[in-house]
Amino acid sequence: MMAQEEGRSLSEVRVRVGASHGITDLAHFCDCWARDYDKDVAVLRYHAPRLAVDCLTQALSGPPHTALILDAACGTGLVAAELQAQGFLQLHGVDGSPGMLEQAQARGLYQRLSLCTLGQEPLPSPEGTFDAVLTVGALSDGQVPCSAIPELL
Repeated sequence: MMAQEEGRSLSEVRVRVGASHGITDLAHFCDCWARDYDKDVAVLRYHAPRLAVDCLTQALSGPPHTALILDAACGTGLVAAELQAQGFLQLHGVDGSPGMLEQAQARGLYQRLSLCTLGQEPLPSPEGTFDAVLTVGALSDGQVPCSAIPELL
């Protein structure tokens, strides 16, 4: 009941997420979803951004505020919010959806945001720029292809 008051029901959100797999124009799909994305994933109790940042915090040896992080397929910036909460302050993001980047920009957490379709075009930064790269919730069928992983590495 609460999910319906805040936006879509759980079943409606599941249908929308399911529709994201195997579509032909992911950028358009994400542009249309951008304004509702955060509310929709909240209905799903989406904890992947926090879990990924917890792993990153354990993996990096230096203080978080000195690390330059690339949030690949950054979407609306949910990962950046978690990064900042854990002391990461130098954040760049890339995404293939202008609508998602607009939402991410509104958070004011990134020093740089770039339009980039992962797996189809090169990253807008030279190799070795970042201390770490996070991609959360985007490596799946019809979204960011596994062929993008070597460049992210």
